[in-house]
Amino acid sequence: MDVLVSSQLNSVVQSYIGKRIMIVVPSQSVEQGVDAEGSNHLGANSEVESRLATNNQAAVGLPYSYTTGRDWNRHHIPGFVGDNAFGMELMCWSPDCLEDLQEVAAWYVQKYGVHHVLFISLKGEAKIWNYDGSRIAGNHKLGPWQAVHIELYGQTLVDDSKNKDGLYQCTSINRDYRLVRAPHCDRSNLEDFGQLFNHLGADHILFVPVINHKVDGRTMQQYLAFLDVPYDKVYHSFANGENPLYYVLYIRHCRLKVVLDVLQLLVDDCDSKSLLYVTPEGNLYILQQDMSILQGCGVFSRATYIAMFTKLNKEILQIQLDRDFHYNRPNMFTRMGGAMILGQLK
Repeated sequence: MDVLVSSQLNSVVQSYIGKRIMIVVPSQSVEQGVDAEGSNHLGANSEVESRLATNNQAAVGLPYSYTTGRDWNRHHIPGFVGDNAFGMELMCWSPDCLEDLQEVAAWYVQKYGVHHVLFISLKGEAKIWNYDGSRIAGNHKLGPWQAVHIELYGQTLVDDSKNKDGLYQCTSINRDYRLVRAPHCDRSNLEDFGQLFNHLGADHILFVPVINHKVDGRTMQQYLAFLDVPYDKVYHSFANGENPLYYVLYIRHCRLKVVLDVLQLLVDDCDSKSLLYVTPEGNLYILQQDMSILQGCGVFSRATYIAMFTKLNKEILQIQLDRDFHYNRPNMFTRMGGAMILGQLK
């Protein structure tokens, strides 16, 4: 590892010490040399317009704790094993959510068939968690954080693989994942959108007006529980007294198709309020009732969002988050029954 790479790693990790707990995990298999997560980064426009079925790798999904109420950062760490590219991820988590971070670590361990995860504590102490299946089975303390720990951990993964003759070398560390995905978004003044700031650049985001009619005897709220996607409630207040409520849905790539299928049923007979879509790349679109793109509205920001409404309604818009609403994941029986019901929809 050269001096510049070491400096980059230290700069990023030191910025989180005292604020976040961290893990480093592989983002691909040592033997395969293929970034499996790359298959999730499909073009957003074609995804909505053609309603593509999700691929099997994406359908596995990360655990639920990774998808809602999160305050996290993620940095990709490019590197090589011999002549083959080998990437890892630095995941930075809220210090009061250690169990959630352990769950995410276990997911990566199982997905890529490794037995070790590099952990950096709130105080900056580094250790390697040893895994037996999906359970932590001891640890190896490394001491206060040093950049060389990245290459030590990478080499541990290599030595534990079939590629025992390979030498791991770290080449750089990238900016936060969400900033890379949506680099041109203005992220200021988004407090009234609830958790949107944390999901912008990572997930598909839909703004759906509240629908009061029932479909097959079930309400919109029941279908949202079946879909098992987190959301916020946001009021849109206009000077003429109109006060429509929108649900802001945060949708992982692997759930997008089923959510769009259900919404198409729900909005089929509703009024003409705009249904809006923000891609993981940060682009804002108006959708039609068949969930295809009607109009592009530029890069998402609070200003472009409000401008779109004021242009359509020619009224001053104020946005207010329903702070009394806190999303709670549906219980296991609701999720299981909901999956069966959704599977029967056509």
